[in-house]
Amino acid sequence: MYTSGGTAATRGFGWGMVGAAVAAVGCALAKVSAYPPLVPEVVLAGVSALCAAGWVAASYRLRGKGHLDAPPRKSRPDSKVLPYLFAFGVPVSTVTAFLLLFTPSGARGQWEERMEAAGYGEHRVPVVRLAGKPEYVPKGEDNDPYYLTDVVVRVPFRDGAREVTVEGYSTAPEPPVPGTELEVYFAPGAPDGPVSEDDRVGQDGATVTWLAVFFVWPWAIIAGCMLKSYIEASDVRRARRFRPVVHLPALGILLAGVVLLLPVALEFPVAGFARLPAFVGAFAPALALTWVVRTSG
Repeated sequence: MYTSGGTAATRGFGWGMVGAAVAAVGCALAKVSAYPPLVPEVVLAGVSALCAAGWVAASYRLRGKGHLDAPPRKSRPDSKVLPYLFAFGVPVSTVTAFLLLFTPSGARGQWEERMEAAGYGEHRVPVVRLAGKPEYVPKGEDNDPYYLTDVVVRVPFRDGAREVTVEGYSTAPEPPVPGTELEVYFAPGAPDGPVSEDDRVGQDGATVTWLAVFFVWPWAIIAGCMLKSYIEASDVRRARRFRPVVHLPALGILLAGVVLLLPVALEFPVAGFARLPAFVGAFAPALALTWVVRTSG
């Protein structure tokens, strides 16, 4: 099987558009930017949009010369890569855009970086005294019996030890007493940081990552496999052959999706909202593919 003809410009812009889009998604998945502004991702998305505009312009120029509807002067083998890019690119980019909703704010990201630089982690500290009466929690269906106690602990910060109250520390089978060593999270180099029984830095990101691994990404892989089973070489060949009624609306949907993701990626609200536009924009790849399929038959 062979694809229809084109020019070096259409092929260059087409592959540039695909390559920049794949790179943008890859940077987002690799968390090149841990928090906004997501500069590399936005730049690569912009490059992909410019290449898309260049592909449209080059395709129109080719149509004006009458070559687009003529038999190809030089046949080229069908691409073996594009079917997989179409099949898995749509669900992967959709999931990636959706996960962007859970990107921490710039202020939160900077704070977490400061805590990590100050040595945030789990440390053992001694109990100085109890700050309240221990509360007994009986055994339930999902837990063994334990005590909740407000305790004052001595925290060895780098600039000197300080007494800090930790509320609701859970211990079993007995409540803590002065001198007991407890494991708490804090940053030795940041006395203004939290001191707690649970990890307060990066916990939300870790939760989202595990939920995505077990409950989101498997569906994306399944969707990609299903799409691949339906995509034929002739479908890809038709998709590469420029037709305004097919490609211009599809590109418009994708560009709209990118624009809707910008409030989160660059952290600026629109009418008081940032996450809501990004949620809508996450569905752009699936909508664009749906349009292409319905209009290419």
